[in-house]
Amino acid sequence: MASHALLSASSSHRWLHCTGAPRLEATFPDTTSEYAKEGTLAHELCELKLKKYTTAMAKGTYTRTYNKIKKNELWAPEMDETTDVYLEYIKSIMLSYKVAPVVVIEKRVDFSQYVPEGFGTADCIILAGDTLHIIDYKHGKGVVVDADHNPQMMLYALGAIDAYRLLYMFNTVKMTIVQPRVNNISEWEIPTAELLDWGNTFVKPRADEAMSGNGKFEP
Repeated sequence: MASHALLSASSSHRWLHCTGAPRLEATFPDTTSEYAKEGTLAHELCELKLKKYTTAMAKGTYTRTYNKIKKNELWAPEMDETTDVYLEYIKSIMLSYKVAPVVVIEKRVDFSQYVPEGFGTADCIILAGDTLHIIDYKHGKGVVVDADHNPQMMLYALGAIDAYRLLYMFNTVKMTIVQPRVNNISEWEIPTAELLDWGNTFVKPRADEAMSGNGKFEP
């Protein structure tokens, strides 16, 4: 299945710095924790609320989907609060522009130009003239996630630049991690040219090395 690509964006912090790691990790059994399933459910609610705000979703459609999510055994009332934080943050970005930007929800992005078979799903992409926003919701509360030079976000941004390059000429990429359960909203921006250079001169050689089977193990 494609979601089990050897070099995933979510594990890029490991394989970019230890190119031998993916081959070793591929020998481990594939398991999904309760925490991951809980995060998936919260993401479903994020997507629903954002679609309700940005599209002409019928009230009945929203209610039925919302009730279905609430019936899940992993549902917790806290999810309503945390997903509202995510929604309000995105609304604040949208309303900061004089012309309403384009909002793309749960977009599959392809960064295989830099990483063989590389793809991922960006929670929210905002296309605002010469500025690209990549926004990611994190439901975890164990580790605070920083947007600054976050390789997963940077790979998603590379994929988004490629996806929309015929329509937009981005000068700046802004990335945000929204992690409400630890009161963390981490923002970082980078010039597009600098991000593209990172993809070509750092990511691509490391990815090729990891895929070759000759990857190195580094401390």
